[in-house]
Amino acid sequence: MGNSTFQGVGLLQKRYTSILAVVAICLVVAVVGYGASSDEKPVPARFVLDNTGGRVISSHVEHADDYGYSCDDCHHGGSENENVSPVPCGSCHPKEFDNDFKIKHQTAFPDKEYCLRCHDDAPKAGTQLAEDDRPDPEMIPTRGDAFHDQCMGCHQSEEAGPYGEQSCYECHARK
Repeated sequence: MGNSTFQGVGLLQKRYTSILAVVAICLVVAVVGYGASSDEKPVPARFVLDNTGGRVISSHVEHADDYGYSCDDCHHGGSENENVSPVPCGSCHPKEFDNDFKIKHQTAFPDKEYCLRCHDDAPKAGTQLAEDDRPDPEMIPTRGDAFHDQCMGCHQSEEAGPYGEQSCYECHARK
């Protein structure tokens, strides 16, 4: 009986040693993986521009990597803080300046510093800005106008991509 008890204890120790080794390896891999992780956000594979002219789907990677555009080339202040994603275009450039936009865009920004890009003062919680502190909507392009201004600046020649009055559906999805 004494010999079999020692064999059982030996098997139990081997089992726990194996489990402990696996746990230690997992812990080392987790620590190394966490330490080696990058704070840099990956470039999205594509971007979608929803607008009244039909959805535009384009390659973000192609514009960033192949053509060498930086965030600031397309996004307002896109690389001021590389750890913050750019604010969606529709936060400032709506389809139209209706009441729905006025309500929703107030919650679209990470901090009140963004308010000062268009407004003379940041609104206080639960209040609206005085008429004098609001920008003139006529001076802010709608989403479609902003996209055209931004995209067509590069796509205005035959070498740079779809060009000309008859080429709308080379970018825009038909409705």
